[in-house]
Amino acid sequence: MIILGIDPGTAEMGWGIINRGDKRGKAVKYVNHGMIKTSSEDPLSKRLVIIKRGVEKLVDEHDVEEIVIERVVFNVNKRSAISVAQSYGVIMLLAGERDLPVYEYNALEAKLYVAGHGRADKKVVQLAIKKQLHLKEHPTPVHAADALAIALCHIIKTA
Repeated sequence: MIILGIDPGTAEMGWGIINRGDKRGKAVKYVNHGMIKTSSEDPLSKRLVIIKRGVEKLVDEHDVEEIVIERVVFNVNKRSAISVAQSYGVIMLLAGERDLPVYEYNALEAKLYVAGHGRADKKVVQLAIKKQLHLKEHPTPVHAADALAIALCHIIKTA
């Protein structure tokens, strides 16, 4: 089963694709990871279209069967939270159009399941991902690593 993990954002959206293997999460294989970036010079409507098209391309190219997204947490920076929520909505719309199941986890859950501690810093999480997916280097950039962590969290939690 192919799982697409997403760390939502309007300027930079991280994504990570993992093949779950069997239903128990055995034989998990790394597929790919990266970023969808948009320009702050473009109007918001265009940026959201770029995000939607980018995710559609990933879903089509990799035959994605499930989407796992980092749950939006409304923090002190309301402008940032609204921006993240807008990209989140685009992903939910796409999943609905494609009839793809969507699972949501917050960053604390991902850190707990992947790195063993809900307050683990980014480097610890990247190292845990590297080890679990047998990568030669820790995954970068950070948003893409977060997307892999969300996907791994789902695999571990539902195994």
